[in-house]
Amino acid sequence: MSYKTLLKFYPLLLLYILLVFVKSVSSGQGDEDRYLMFATNLLNGYYSPHSDINLWNGPGYPILLVPFLGFHIPLIFAKLFNVLFLFLSVIYFYRTLLFFTNNRFAVCFAYLFGLYFPFFSNLYLLNTEIFSVFLICGFMFHFINYVRGTSSKRSNFLASFLYLGYLALTKVFFGWVLVVCLFASLLLSLFRRRFLKLSAPVYTAAIIICIPYLIYTHSLTGKFFYWGSSGGQSLYWMSTLDKEEFGDWFGTEWAITQPGFESHKDFLSKTMKLSALQQDTEFRKQAIKNIKSNPKKYVINWSANVGRMLFSYPYSYTKQKLSTYFYAIPNMFLLIVFLLCLCPAFLCRKLIPFEVYNFLIFGAVTFFGSSLLSAYPRQLFPVVPIMLLLIAYVTTNILKVYISLQCKQ
Repeated sequence: MSYKTLLKFYPLLLLYILLVFVKSVSSGQGDEDRYLMFATNLLNGYYSPHSDINLWNGPGYPILLVPFLGFHIPLIFAKLFNVLFLFLSVIYFYRTLLFFTNNRFAVCFAYLFGLYFPFFSNLYLLNTEIFSVFLICGFMFHFINYVRGTSSKRSNFLASFLYLGYLALTKVFFGWVLVVCLFASLLLSLFRRRFLKLSAPVYTAAIIICIPYLIYTHSLTGKFFYWGSSGGQSLYWMSTLDKEEFGDWFGTEWAITQPGFESHKDFLSKTMKLSALQQDTEFRKQAIKNIKSNPKKYVINWSANVGRMLFSYPYSYTKQKLSTYFYAIPNMFLLIVFLLCLCPAFLCRKLIPFEVYNFLIFGAVTFFGSSLLSAYPRQLFPVVPIMLLLIAYVTTNILKVYISLQCKQ
């Protein structure tokens, strides 16, 4: 990576640093305490206590926090790592774009990506969102290099599956994304062998490096291929039958004490007496019962969930607020342009490179999978670079070819 490349995006780096110092407060916002707890556990020689199994999150991000806690480094520096991750994401995205367009357009789209301001809502927090975007951008760049053999094929193959594997260890939901993408690659290989030759090995290797974690979870739970204990509760709230609720997540302890949750209180009170692992099982069972009893309500909750991912709306028992525009405006433009680009992309599908197809499948599985559980705008973050990549490719390649043909006629 040249100094000139870094210099092109230097203003973004300054902006990110400024945002962290302006917005950062003492730790304890959102999920920060939980990640710090897991990092502390690792310092003490374990991840989940054996007495009360807690596998709410994967170990990927807590591992990054261990040095800061172990050496008593102020956590503001851990938050500044988000600056580094987002800045490197922009660099990775820029270098990915150079495979498909010229430098001028690559810089423009990289700035659009770097100024996607919903990212800024998590830039100053100790959570996985920005780090996950970095891992996906890294995977995209190295996968293209691996497919095209523009540099060391072996090292880029290694980097591709390491990024993906660590993504699954960071956000365990992606463990299932890898499995689905692997099966999709095997199925699509019936029509295009490159999926079997190039995509499937990357997904397989990414799953393999997660096996030590899965062995660990099996030793605690006795369950095979057990990624985490947070999915049951999320699915439960997505399956809610209450007409006033739209599938967004609520903490059990909080919901029990609040008015408006009477239909849940008996069940939630019972689960409070169980271990975290037992709670996850009971939440899953009840969620399946709810969905079977009223599948139409689950579809309604699912559509509301998609709305929250894209536009931060609607939420249960929540008044309308201006902050919704923070997500709705950029995502509205992103979604509309992306959908408009799908038509020329389909009409000229033979011009779409194999790597872009692979990313679109990964993005589609990620988006659809996220929509099945309680989701928020941050669940869209991993899909944003993939959506922008297709937009960049279509507008700078397919539309250019189409306009040229029209002019000749």
